[in-house]
Amino acid sequence: MPSAPILGRSLILFVGCAVFFQLILFFKSNFSSSSDFDQQFSSQQNRDWPSDSSNNWNEHVRNRHPSVQLSLRDYEVLDELAEKIATTESYRVFENKDEGRIHGTNIKKDPTLVRKIREQIQCWTTHGSWQRQDGVFTPLKHLGDSRFAKCDRNFIKALDQEGSGHYLGEFDHANERFLVREAVKYKWVPDEKICGPGSGIGVMGLEDDRAKYQPYTKQSFCQVINQRDVLVVGDLTQYQIHDVLLSAFQSSFACYGELGCLHHSAHGLCQNVGLKYARNDVLSVPWAVDPEEEEYPSATTVEQAWATEDMLLKYKVLILNRGLFWRTDEVFLSELVFTMKHLWKYYPDTLIIYRATHPLSSNCSQLKNQGEDEAIADKYGNSVVEGTVLQKPLKEPPKRQIERQANGEEYRPSMADIQRQNRIAKRVVEAAGGIYLDTEAMFALRHDGRMGDGDCARFCAPGPLDAYVDLIYNTLRILQV
Repeated sequence: MPSAPILGRSLILFVGCAVFFQLILFFKSNFSSSSDFDQQFSSQQNRDWPSDSSNNWNEHVRNRHPSVQLSLRDYEVLDELAEKIATTESYRVFENKDEGRIHGTNIKKDPTLVRKIREQIQCWTTHGSWQRQDGVFTPLKHLGDSRFAKCDRNFIKALDQEGSGHYLGEFDHANERFLVREAVKYKWVPDEKICGPGSGIGVMGLEDDRAKYQPYTKQSFCQVINQRDVLVVGDLTQYQIHDVLLSAFQSSFACYGELGCLHHSAHGLCQNVGLKYARNDVLSVPWAVDPEEEEYPSATTVEQAWATEDMLLKYKVLILNRGLFWRTDEVFLSELVFTMKHLWKYYPDTLIIYRATHPLSSNCSQLKNQGEDEAIADKYGNSVVEGTVLQKPLKEPPKRQIERQANGEEYRPSMADIQRQNRIAKRVVEAAGGIYLDTEAMFALRHDGRMGDGDCARFCAPGPLDAYVDLIYNTLRILQV
């Protein structure tokens, strides 16, 4: 990866403020008797840092992490600072030139419509709940990577041990139960009182029938795509979004691993519409690395070339995410601005949809140990398998907590880090004329349905991520003006 591009006074101010803030916390941690600073972290050497002094010294900047414990109030102050700097930097780079425009659509010079569309999409993702489907329904049949079907395999074993003679996806009429995993039974439903058609106090977004959240059909989805190819770019969590979309269209699947998708022919979604995935953990653009300046790609990230002229002239809908690869706020901001400016300047007719990064589940492995996948629900929603516990989505997103890293452990972004950098991304993406899907809280409610065994970032399939099909469909639908 490259060193961060120079982005002017505001970025210098950001770095200066961050260093000053760290110094204050450092001295406070050494001399204050406050309980918030009683425990300290010793300095850690990140394993991503190069041991050879001849290597790129900028790896230290990219991967360094806080070495001083922050209180919850400190995180709030850092949130405010980061958001203000992101807003200032976005204005400096993009100059509000796209205030009334959404790239890749016919919406131009209409700030009011742009605001209402963004409010509508945000309402759908932030005002709603996961509701259990009690009757028979058709779960999304996944054709993607078989590793994400591990939860279903565990459930099938439980059915075999029960010996009822029923199979996955069947309705057991004798016991009045639908035989799918509990995590699959919950569907995201926006609050129509807030997000539906109408106007008045507390109502957000559009006022006409476009505000109705509609289930997708393949025919209607193909209509709103409007013969535009779709490129999904990001890390392994983004690879699952690619799987969800191709499964929704029952497209043939032959990637043979996420690294093979870019060089494989595109998956057919509709007539003359293809879907492709490129793994690039940090959304780097082609000339982001300059060997003459002794800059080299990081060995800890995968950065397939996706933002090339050939790719971007063909794929007119981009679904992006930076994922969970940790970068400090100033580096995250500068790299994302660099990428978005490249797209904004050279490919203004491309629709950019950037989804929020989902917080990790802190207890997904514990849920697996409680037999989440093996639990079979009766008609009352209780598990009939001894020793298993049915899991449900949370009613409220988890609260921030002080998260401490073990000495010598690789730094993992906390919930506060993810939330802060999501806010930064929202400012940058919208300033560049893109669409931001604020799904952070929506998927923070789903501590269940995860892969487990140390992987608490990704979900099993089918599962909660299937909600993205309806969300992307409705987003494309209201952008048709």
